[in-house]
Amino acid sequence: MTTPRGDTGPATPARETRTVCVTNYKGGVGKTTTIINLAGALAYYGKRVLVVDGDPQGNATDGFRVEMLDEDEGPTQGTVVIDGSDPHPLVAKPFENIHVLPADLDMIYLPSRLRETEGGEFRYARMLRHFQGEYDVILIDQRPAIDTDTNAQAVAADSAIIQVDVDRWAMKAVTRQLAAHLKVNDALGRPADALKHLGLIIGKVTKPMGAFDQAVYSKLQQHPRLPYLGEIPIRSADLKEAREEGKPVQFFRPRSDTAGFFRDIAVKAGLVEAA
Repeated sequence: MTTPRGDTGPATPARETRTVCVTNYKGGVGKTTTIINLAGALAYYGKRVLVVDGDPQGNATDGFRVEMLDEDEGPTQGTVVIDGSDPHPLVAKPFENIHVLPADLDMIYLPSRLRETEGGEFRYARMLRHFQGEYDVILIDQRPAIDTDTNAQAVAADSAIIQVDVDRWAMKAVTRQLAAHLKVNDALGRPADALKHLGLIIGKVTKPMGAFDQAVYSKLQQHPRLPYLGEIPIRSADLKEAREEGKPVQFFRPRSDTAGFFRDIAVKAGLVEAA
């Protein structure tokens, strides 16, 4: 399914590129599921999408059945972030309108490398400028952390979606993530809205809920600073079956409610216009 890497330039005329990070320093909330399936929804609307797997675990890479990069075999995402070389040869093309910049295990060292590199906070932005005008949307799948690499990815993005599950730490996680983005903007002398928050997705809900979970659920839906984009329908088998096929649910079962959910998210987040 995956096509060879090595294309060295844009295949389409220049276009405006949006860069969106899907984020939460807390793990296991479903960010990668959203990245994969939001990419599929955007492709459905005719958008050209680059998925940047910013997590050394490589789940988004594997989700598209793309091989992770290996520093022993050549340049990797971590390499091009640090040295500023052209990332195009690293890009895999599992689908016509969805391309992937794979992760590599050596990205576990990227936070320390960025701290030791002059202007490290701007290195992701510099790397992603190579793709400006080539894609409509760049989606960054961030690892669950607040560190120099995730901060650099936030600097490279113009927008963010925060994903969260329903538990006792949910509101704390959202508050801390918003504070981290504000701190990055402040440290760089950027306006507070330099990174626009498109909204909040609830990624994991077990129903029926008890009184405590219901209270958290309601607070998340009515968050004062984040528009509520929706709740991933995890009760559906569509997501798991699509994942086993290495496809977004939009490509696997396009008429399902689950595929419709991600199309709605693309519209609600302002990444496409409503049909």
